[in-house]
Amino acid sequence: MIRTRREPPKRRTLDDIFADPDELGLLRVAPPKSSAPSADQRLVATLQGIEAFVTLHGREPQKDAKDLNEATLAVQLAALRRDPAKVDGLAAWDSLGLLGGSTGDSEDASQDDQPATSDGAVQSAGSSTTKSCSPPPAKATVSPDSVTSLDDIWESDTLGLLSGGGENVESIFDLTHVPEASERDMPDEIAQRTHCNDFYRFEGLFDQVRDELRQGDAEAVPFQKESQIDEGDMFVLNGMLCIADQVGKESVGAGRKFNPRLRVVFDNGTESNLLLRSLARALYKDETGRRILRRGDTFDAMQGITHHDKRTGVIYILRSLSQDPALRGIRNLYKIGYTETDVEKRIAGAERQQTYLEAPVQVVTSFECYNLDPRRFERLVHAMLHHQRVSVLLHSRDGGSYRPREWFDVELDAAREIVNRIVDGTIAQYRMDNTTGRLVKKK
Repeated sequence: MIRTRREPPKRRTLDDIFADPDELGLLRVAPPKSSAPSADQRLVATLQGIEAFVTLHGREPQKDAKDLNEATLAVQLAALRRDPAKVDGLAAWDSLGLLGGSTGDSEDASQDDQPATSDGAVQSAGSSTTKSCSPPPAKATVSPDSVTSLDDIWESDTLGLLSGGGENVESIFDLTHVPEASERDMPDEIAQRTHCNDFYRFEGLFDQVRDELRQGDAEAVPFQKESQIDEGDMFVLNGMLCIADQVGKESVGAGRKFNPRLRVVFDNGTESNLLLRSLARALYKDETGRRILRRGDTFDAMQGITHHDKRTGVIYILRSLSQDPALRGIRNLYKIGYTETDVEKRIAGAERQQTYLEAPVQVVTSFECYNLDPRRFERLVHAMLHHQRVSVLLHSRDGGSYRPREWFDVELDAAREIVNRIVDGTIAQYRMDNTTGRLVKKK
């Protein structure tokens, strides 16, 4: 069997491609023709526009004219007269002698008052000859490549707008209708980071949110819109936790959107008075900017609970499941207590604690408490239920004996009402009726 070895194709270079005959002329590209007028052509066009006005109106354009086009032509004429180089260069096109001086003191001035012919020529009173306004052939144009310095730009200023000098000559640097920077509307206040004097009120909240994020009880989601900024909302900005502690009631600056100032407290102990939209822009720009969603925030808002309300604990009502003969005859045996931790954790191991009568207990109801003094709460409960306190002697598992102090023989509805009256602050208006065992209003 005969095998033939094929040589791999040789990779061609650009030189090889350009060396081949260009039969279709694909590589012959003509340079683009510039359609923009040259500087000389613009000068001629400017002069012709001025002459057309003089021919039509029989006078030179006035700088203080109300018509903007006439005032512009006046400025252009003054700029051309001020530059001797332009006067000499346009001499061949100056058919009306406008660049030689004012029309009132020259021979050409009399021509301005003569009637114009239909083709735009001016005819002298004593002569039948006509001087045509048609310019001679245009001179060689200046290539844009020849402009290599600022001087070339200044010299091409046909209108004198860049000169900034000369009497009765306007310049683009003269701001006549633009207010000075000092006169413009400025923000009433610039946001500044300062030390937060009451940071102790927020430090525990920041620690709690960090724990919730680690345990999955809170979620950090991307920030999406300004309407998500409200009082009490928390965010992650530039790696720091922050909270919108206060939202102003008045909008700052112009615009239709509500843009109040905020008091934003950061977890590094500083605060700032940012505008709402400024905080939103900062969160938009920060790739790691997040909004913190916490469980129960919506429910708390419905109850009027804000971040200013400090959660102090839980009030609970327990029913004893003890089978002790000394307690079995007490029908409504309840304990009203308070804990700063979770109720289930608090009653864990109740069978080994005399506080819970060394027996299992059942949680009947519980209440989340905010801004509550636990010691004052316990004193009020014990004072209201003084006559309902259970007075029995119980034997403990270790052979000793004890008397429970926080268990009461009271109906469940009465116990719930006592707790509610303590929480809403109206407990002083009520008393216990020891005959019926119910809470009644004082007369």
